[in-house]
Amino acid sequence: MKRALHVVTRNLGWKLLSVALAVLLWIAVEGEPELVTVQSVPVYYRNVDADLTLVANPPNAVRVELRGPSDVLSRDNLSTIAVILDLAGHTGPGERVFGISRSNVNLPAGVNFVRSDPSELRLHLDRAPVDRALESKGNSASKQ
Repeated sequence: MKRALHVVTRNLGWKLLSVALAVLLWIAVEGEPELVTVQSVPVYYRNVDADLTLVANPPNAVRVELRGPSDVLSRDNLSTIAVILDLAGHTGPGERVFGISRSNVNLPAGVNFVRSDPSELRLHLDRAPVDRALESKGNSASKQ
């Protein structure tokens, strides 16, 4: 009996420390469960050249799949998410394809971007129509 007590109490500090570390590791790994949600988010177009316009009804929303802790995936946090496509540098007309990735989706801290549907947006840029009424007034004013 004395021998069994000695085996249990020998290096008691190390044994208690190892149990405490095991509990902390278990809490860190298990922690709060991660959830996955699919959310429809708006698409905003930034830095569209003044001479260009988006034609053929560009999409105003896409569906994104998000992953994160349940407290971070609250309705309030998800209401601020949007896809922001920067069209800077696209100065000529034509068709452009923009991939949707983590880099152009603004997400709250702790939320991870998984994928989007569609995964890319095909946009058609064309020259902005010139208002002929203003153009004719400008021409007649310059002739007088």
